[in-house]
Amino acid sequence: MKNYIIAHDVGTGGDKAVITDVKGTVLCSVYGSYPLVYPKPGWVEQNANLIWKTVAKNTLRVIEESGVNAGEVAGIGITAQMFNLLPVNSSGEPLMNMISWLDERSVREADRIGGVKWRDSFFDMTGNIPMAKDIVPKILWLRDNAPEIWKRTYKILDCKEYLVYKLTGKYLIDYHGASVFFLTDLVSGNWSLPLLKSLGIPVNMLPEIGRSTERAGRVTGEAAHLTGLRAGTPVVLCSGDVAAAQTGSGANRNGKAHLSLGTATWLGVSWKELLNNSVKPFWALRHTEYERFIIAGEMETGGGALMWLRDKFFGTAEKALSYETLSAMAENTPPGSDKLVFTPWLSGERAPVLDHYAKGAFVGINLNHRKEHFVRALMEGVGYHLRWIMEEMKKTGLNVDEIHAIGGGIKSKVWPRIISDILGCELHIVKDPENAGAVGAALITAVGLGFLKSIDGIDELIPISGVVRPNPENRVVYNNLYDIYRRIYKDLYPVYHRF
Repeated sequence: MKNYIIAHDVGTGGDKAVITDVKGTVLCSVYGSYPLVYPKPGWVEQNANLIWKTVAKNTLRVIEESGVNAGEVAGIGITAQMFNLLPVNSSGEPLMNMISWLDERSVREADRIGGVKWRDSFFDMTGNIPMAKDIVPKILWLRDNAPEIWKRTYKILDCKEYLVYKLTGKYLIDYHGASVFFLTDLVSGNWSLPLLKSLGIPVNMLPEIGRSTERAGRVTGEAAHLTGLRAGTPVVLCSGDVAAAQTGSGANRNGKAHLSLGTATWLGVSWKELLNNSVKPFWALRHTEYERFIIAGEMETGGGALMWLRDKFFGTAEKALSYETLSAMAENTPPGSDKLVFTPWLSGERAPVLDHYAKGAFVGINLNHRKEHFVRALMEGVGYHLRWIMEEMKKTGLNVDEIHAIGGGIKSKVWPRIISDILGCELHIVKDPENAGAVGAALITAVGLGFLKSIDGIDELIPISGVVRPNPENRVVYNNLYDIYRRIYKDLYPVYHRF
């Protein structure tokens, strides 16, 4: 009986591979890392072939370490980081490093299409407005600044789509992943031919779109040799990391919300129709369930901000303090961090403001502040920003009462409590928060293979380990500091743009 599924969650810093049963129970997991490359200030890249080799190696490892026979694997699915750009030639070979979602080289292109002429067109056609880290400005940068590469480009891919190609030899993308390009029609979900024509982007450079639960193809002989899978093993198209997180957190049904506290951090709500704000837009992305949407407010550095503080100020990456130690430091510091406020805009900001010029700051530093104040203030700053996102979501008609929480940051003993106190709502902690993305990919794959009936039915399969409820006394402290936090952006906006 082929009762096992292999799934990958291909993140910014590494790939997590899991093998599960058909109901998403993790039997074995492995992890392999790969680096980011910084060739110029503001440029961030990754080697796509190295990512593929890591995925292939992890597939082999998880089969060997689980003791499962490759012939018992019913199928494989991959979720991955999104908003990246990888041009490949007609042989499927990358023509350059993958331009990361963290890359800011296309600020000028983003400013150009974010102006009066294009802003309304993008929003009316796609429900979104692009900024510098999005794929559309990256495509325009590639065309206008690397013409030799552009001439040789056969397909423009994101990270997952390259990995699907390496497994199956086919260029395919799911509706969720396609909506991230901000080049799809709001109604049909297919590529918007009028928008592509007006931008000068050939539609044949983009992969064909299918549903997340469709089979993308079968593992080729070459891929089987590298991964340890049997040639012919089904590959389900699956979805990008936002939709996989929505699924893996058990927040698929209409109105359910999830928080992913990882390198990037976002709050996503499953919704039956597209709701967005043309002035303060969120992500309006297709759900894994095609007829639905995920309305998501993303902040560029949530868990990434804590990683930055640890690595830059608490020793080298090899000898930095553990996250458990940082969490304990924050736990032993009173709420409010002695009136120290952190703004987590270390890499610009996306929601609820589109501002790639925004900068991070610690505001209110005094002689009494110690290291632990800075750690807690950083955690609180992430919480303040999530509250700003949630408040703007409510203005569009999205009411969030409880949130399913996942991601590495949720393992902290204190950070979920801080966020719950600031938001004033319950956090339902998913039992295995770090594996939620990979489990989501496995369960989407299980639906695609026919083991499960629907995406909505997955919600009952996700165990919750506990519920964090807000502390009214702490909320009073945070309400006052939140008002200051909101004022900081308004007052420092001219300074950011002067920089």
